[in-house]
Amino acid sequence: MNKTKILFSSIFFPLFMGRYFLESLLQRNDVDLISVGPFTGNWIPWKGGMNVSSRYIIPPTISLPFKPNIGKISYPFVKAQLPDDWVPDIVLTVDAGLNWIDKPSDGVVVTVATDGHCLNYDHARSISDKFFNMHYVYRKDGDLDLPYAYSSQFFYPMTDVEKDADAVLIGLPYDHRQQWVNELRSRSLKVLFENGPIFDEYRILNNHATMGLNWSSMQDLNCRAFEIMGMRLCPVMNRVPDLERLGFEEGRHYLGFDNLSGAIEKVMWAKEHPDEREMIANVAYQKVTQEGHTYDSRVKTILEECGYAKN
Repeated sequence: MNKTKILFSSIFFPLFMGRYFLESLLQRNDVDLISVGPFTGNWIPWKGGMNVSSRYIIPPTISLPFKPNIGKISYPFVKAQLPDDWVPDIVLTVDAGLNWIDKPSDGVVVTVATDGHCLNYDHARSISDKFFNMHYVYRKDGDLDLPYAYSSQFFYPMTDVEKDADAVLIGLPYDHRQQWVNELRSRSLKVLFENGPIFDEYRILNNHATMGLNWSSMQDLNCRAFEIMGMRLCPVMNRVPDLERLGFEEGRHYLGFDNLSGAIEKVMWAKEHPDEREMIANVAYQKVTQEGHTYDSRVKTILEECGYAKN
């Protein structure tokens, strides 16, 4: 089999959006992959910087030193470190703040913009043959749509974990999230609220709850929304434009809100209506699994757009 040669670049934190694309690519038997990027070991820039378990480290094939605000890397420098007979068919960058200084001279140059809600991608657009935007609401002319998703490899329902919590929110403690959790706890609900657990610990904590809480920061449909559904929790989430665009129906796939009082009201309703809550969780789970809202599917979309999908 002639495999598609892919040069994959990103910042290699212990947890980074590119990790999910990377894991999906590594599982494909039609891809020959080399990865490159700044490598931080087990350090991640959450809460000003913290270390997580080294068991989750996955280094790139070509490791570059990590420097704050590194921004751009040199393709000629990286190319000089590739095998002599290895020329990429696709140069794929999952860009959460890192891309190339100039357009790579080989292959189809692809950027996946993970943070269109807060980063400027004009340079990345200018050096890319294919530019995928994960935030439709922040798209520009010419951008290709590629919504967030969830990793079915890491995030799934667990029948051996006791449902001993009402709700869970694993993520940065923005003020509106903290206030929401405080109000729910004052009403005697058990809410798991942490920042730091990743992969297995993240999945286990989520599976302890019956409801998954999500309040995105800038009207973006974030990956937590898909992960909650993929772990078969009842999603309670703020309304964002992409929910309707992707066919998620309020009251059927999630419970929606626009403000703190609405957020509290929907959680309390779900607490008091366990049968309806479970039904919403099941319907949401079926939708994301059957419609392919996974990173395996997103990778396939990229390969198809570049003309290299074999399966």
